[in-house]
Amino acid sequence: MQSPYEPPPSRMTGARCAVHVEAQAIAICTRCGTYACAQCTVLGPDREYYCQTCISKVAVLASAPRSSRLLAQLVDSLVMSVPMFVAMGIFLVLMLAKVGDDESRALIGVGMFGLAFLMTLGVLGYQAYQTVVTGQSIGKRMMGIRVVRNDGSQADFVRVILLRNVVPYLVNLGCGLFWFVDVLFIYAEDQRCLHDHIADTRVVKVDDEAPPSFG
Repeated sequence: MQSPYEPPPSRMTGARCAVHVEAQAIAICTRCGTYACAQCTVLGPDREYYCQTCISKVAVLASAPRSSRLLAQLVDSLVMSVPMFVAMGIFLVLMLAKVGDDESRALIGVGMFGLAFLMTLGVLGYQAYQTVVTGQSIGKRMMGIRVVRNDGSQADFVRVILLRNVVPYLVNLGCGLFWFVDVLFIYAEDQRCLHDHIADTRVVKVDDEAPPSFG
């Protein structure tokens, strides 16, 4: 029985199905890359085409609400700024209390901001580690969402850190409009930002009854 799919994939001249070698291939499985005929082609929950073998391995996960992604980003930005705010607060208190002479206060100020910088690097490292291991930064964990591959599997370091964060940052340095375009992509039907397309990732809701798991 032919599997439902819409819109139908286009035929591939000369390509044959990996399972039904006598049948014309109409799609390439997104997960394993094999050719599939109309009988073997299935449209996955992510609107990509899969073969019969791979479709059972594609997790059916609901996309995270746009509001949750925004709030998660705001929380993460706040978390990253905490060390600097703490350093500025302590330095301000010392200035108002007039602790030591001007030279001593200047040295204390440099030391506090140096410590804040190191703490910020520590928070950044923790955020990166948690995102790679669980798919969740602090903000995403609070909002009950996580980053996965587009097929629902775990996203590795290269995709989560390099392709999803470093590459977009470098592109934005050369083109300041990138972030604007990146954000607009979330209003597409699949709710994936441009950096999600670059890294082949998506942000999904987490089951409240079970911790994040990538089996």
